[in-house]
Amino acid sequence: MKSNRIRTLNVYSDWLEKAKYELSRFEQSSGVYDMANCFLTLNALPEWIEKSDEAPGKLKNVATQKILIMKGQNFDLDENKLDQIDHQLRLVRLFCNHAKHGSSKDKLEHISMSAPFPLSFPVEFEFLKVGSEFVRVVSVLDGVLNFWASELTNA
Repeated sequence: MKSNRIRTLNVYSDWLEKAKYELSRFEQSSGVYDMANCFLTLNALPEWIEKSDEAPGKLKNVATQKILIMKGQNFDLDENKLDQIDHQLRLVRLFCNHAKHGSSKDKLEHISMSAPFPLSFPVEFEFLKVGSEFVRVVSVLDGVLNFWASELTNA
């Protein structure tokens, strides 16, 4: 993914470009670090939008609503609905915060890495196991990325 401009992280649209870059890297490598980088960027994107002076009011409102969903306020993750954007956004947030919640971690949906057998090295991660469901990572990341790209385009 070549670019003819100097990449920056100054505005929310830069973070969308960063997520696109990271998804592209993950699709090439199937590496856990590239996957995690994309999750972390997509987790941060709505807060960049919400706190931006440049973002239109409509876009800020969408970001605020989605942040509430991501934080689990009045919303529970249904692992059987991970093809829906609100559940995808909630999974992004859970993935990013899963390791840091200490004792309250028992209340979170269990998330683990999954790779198809037989394994070959380097291990390529294609799936997350969320509760009892296996979820194709690219589908979730692509769904969230496309949602935000559409919102930014229509703002």
